[in-house]
Amino acid sequence: MRYEEVPGHPGVVTARVSEAAGPARALTSVLDDEERARAARFRFPADADRHRVAHALLRLVLGRHVGEPPGRLVLLRRPCAGCGGPHGKPYLRGHDAAHFSLSHAGDRVLVAVAPVPVGVDVEAVPEAGLVRDMTGALHPRERAELDALPAAARPAAFARCWTRKEAALKASGTGLARGAAEPYAGTAARPARIPGLHLVDLPVLDGHLAALALLTPPETA
Repeated sequence: MRYEEVPGHPGVVTARVSEAAGPARALTSVLDDEERARAARFRFPADADRHRVAHALLRLVLGRHVGEPPGRLVLLRRPCAGCGGPHGKPYLRGHDAAHFSLSHAGDRVLVAVAPVPVGVDVEAVPEAGLVRDMTGALHPRERAELDALPAAARPAAFARCWTRKEAALKASGTGLARGAAEPYAGTAARPARIPGLHLVDLPVLDGHLAALALLTPPETA
C-alpha cells in the first residue's frame, strides 16, 4: 500500500484513500477481528474503505517501527479519561515505548509514531453551517477570534483550530471526553503555546488541514 512521509516531520506518514483503497482490501488479513467487523458494518463503501486504509496503514507503520509482522500486533485501549470505559487512548501491547496516533478525514489518512505520547489530526475544511453549529464548543477566545473574521475565512480558521485541539487532546490522553473548550489552541496562523506540549501545524494536504502534538518532558530547575 502506497504512503508517504509528511515533509519535515519524521514519523508522520499519510496516504490517500482513493489510491490505497484497493491495496487495503488486499491487506484485510492483517486487521484483527474487530477491525474487520467494523469495516463490514459501514453502510457506505467509501467509509469502509477509509477505515481499512487507516487501520492497515497504522499496522504497516507500527510493524515496521517495532520489527513485527503487522497482523501479529495487538492494539488495545486504556480506560477512558472521562468515564473509565474501555475506549480510551490506544496502545500497542508489549511495546510501551511505541506511541502512535491515527486520524482520517475525506481522502486523507495520517499516522504518527513517536518515542513520546503523540496526537495527530486531519480535517477537511468544513461547510459554513457546520462551523456555526460547532463554534459554541470552542474556548471563548477561539469563538471571539472566529466571530471577528470575515465569514469566508471562518471555515479554514475553524479547521486549523480543531485539528490543533484534537491533536493536543490525543497526545495528553484526554480526547474529547471532557469537551472541546480546553485547551486553548487558537485560530491564527500559528498555534497557541500549550504547556507540556509541542504543537505544530502540518503542511496542507489536498485541502485538508492537519496538526501534530507531542508531549514534552517537564522542565527541570
